[in-house]
Amino acid sequence: MSGTDLHGRVALVTGAPQGIGRATALALARAGADVVVNYLDDAAAAEAMVREMEGSGSRAVAVRGDVRRRDDCEAMFGAGEAFGGVDVLVNNAGIFPRVDFLDLTDDDWNLVQDVNVMGGFRCLQSMARRLVEAGRPGAAVNLASVAFFRNSRRGVHYAASKGAVIGMTRAAASELAPHGIRVNAIAPGIVDTAQPRDGMTEEEIAEASSRVPLGAMAQPAEIADVAVFLCSDAARHVTGQTVQVNGGSNFS
Repeated sequence: MSGTDLHGRVALVTGAPQGIGRATALALARAGADVVVNYLDDAAAAEAMVREMEGSGSRAVAVRGDVRRRDDCEAMFGAGEAFGGVDVLVNNAGIFPRVDFLDLTDDDWNLVQDVNVMGGFRCLQSMARRLVEAGRPGAAVNLASVAFFRNSRRGVHYAASKGAVIGMTRAAASELAPHGIRVNAIAPGIVDTAQPRDGMTEEEIAEASSRVPLGAMAQPAEIADVAVFLCSDAARHVTGQTVQVNGGSNFS
């Protein structure tokens, strides 16, 4: 196998029914992977994705699960055993409830860390344990954010969680490298999803997009293409890295 051909691989994408998760799950299937589609509350969207993937020749299954629950995470990987076992993970599930710093409560903070950091940790650890026991290699991609590198409106808790994701990525990559398990992260800039619209007007989004050096905010598929690369043999010597996909915003 070479390049971005993922035939023979089994992928799990958390938080898959919309936005970056949806685009990534479908891109992995187009690359040949069988896919476990994790969802929390939109079963119809998840099942529609499964039908679309099956129509293109990939096997797929939708699994409801909350990444805050260890048992749910284990069930996602259990579902992948029907296809031979998950060896590709995209930790996409995340939340960004915008709250002014002075109004942040412990509960606000803990919820964001539990989903964005601990959820990713639980899934990564579950996959790694299974792969190490089986003596198999694998690849994981964690979704970070430009929010860690730049200002994030009403998002101190969110920026902190994504900084933790980057730290976890680097440290886990070091520990898992001897087992042939690669761990990388993607830090998107502004992306055309529901997230920026929760707290920004369309005029504010347009203004922010105009400041991107490449001239527009990213589409989910542009993030998905990078995820497929990082999960594939084309990135076989890449681990512990955080790839910023932001249209050049880091030097604007």
